[in-house]
Amino acid sequence: MEENVFLKVGNGNKIKFWRDGWIDRIPLSESFPDLFSICNNPEARVCKCWTTQGWDLSFRRLLNDREVDRVASFLGKLGGTNLVTNAPYRVIWKHNKDGKFTVNSAYKKGIQAGVRGYHHHWKSIWRGLVPTKVKCFTWLVIKYLTQEVLQKKGKQLVPRCFLCNLTGETNNHLFLHCKFTAQIWEVFLNITCFS
Repeated sequence: MEENVFLKVGNGNKIKFWRDGWIDRIPLSESFPDLFSICNNPEARVCKCWTTQGWDLSFRRLLNDREVDRVASFLGKLGGTNLVTNAPYRVIWKHNKDGKFTVNSAYKKGIQAGVRGYHHHWKSIWRGLVPTKVKCFTWLVIKYLTQEVLQKKGKQLVPRCFLCNLTGETNNHLFLHCKFTAQIWEVFLNITCFS
């Protein structure tokens, strides 16, 4: 999920300075583990580390020569960041121009990334606010043993769609993009719309 959103800091009162990925989506504790290990308050919020004069960093001990150079590069990373003291923080969805999440933009992102990246999220289907029949159908689609899934389980099969014979049989192809499946969906949707 983190690769799809970023945090707009605002006044910084809800974002942890060291532990949240508010700069380059990587927590500062991971980018600068040596400085994190000697920081005075690892749970500090961004707003507590900012003053009108700039960043106020405190460490548990005096810095050695090597650490002074690291602090200089650390401050360089923070250089262009200023807090907007009267604005709340926001989570921005990267895949929409206005930064708001929409199902359509998530679907387009999923298609671009391919189904492989989304297979591990199948448990979240049951938590969604959709009708039970949609949850059951979606779960069955994901769990359906396509050629791709069977090959991952060690079965030796011909890796092609037996309906169109054009490409590999994946869940994404079989249920959404196969030309024969598209015709079935069209008939189904026409019957559903007019009944």
